[in-house]
Amino acid sequence: MLPQTLTTTVVGRYPQPDWLIDRAMLSRGVPRVRLQAMWRVPEAFLERAKDEATPVAIRDMERAGIDIVSDGEIRRESYWNRFGDRLTVWTPSRRARPAMAPGTRSAGLDVGGTLG
Repeated sequence: MLPQTLTTTVVGRYPQPDWLIDRAMLSRGVPRVRLQAMWRVPEAFLERAKDEATPVAIRDMERAGIDIVSDGEIRRESYWNRFGDRLTVWTPSRRARPAMAPGTRSAGLDVGGTLG
């Protein structure tokens, strides 16, 4: 009988480096709309900074022996606004909706249009 192996991977986002993201701001709730203020790097340099952070996440996973590595979703602000950015028409809404943290509220989106 052959020995069984367990293939490993990382599920969800790999922690973004502290020099890239304001972790304290992100911990207050999941951004539902673009939140440029959460990035510690000025917008003019943000894409390059994300490009430089991605291989760091990949190397960490390789060093840990992860079998199936990913880019760590380093570029993503949140699961929700990544979807919202793909829509051709959307309007930020200030209606209160439950956020991830108990007892907090966050902005939502009124969505319409087609996926772009």
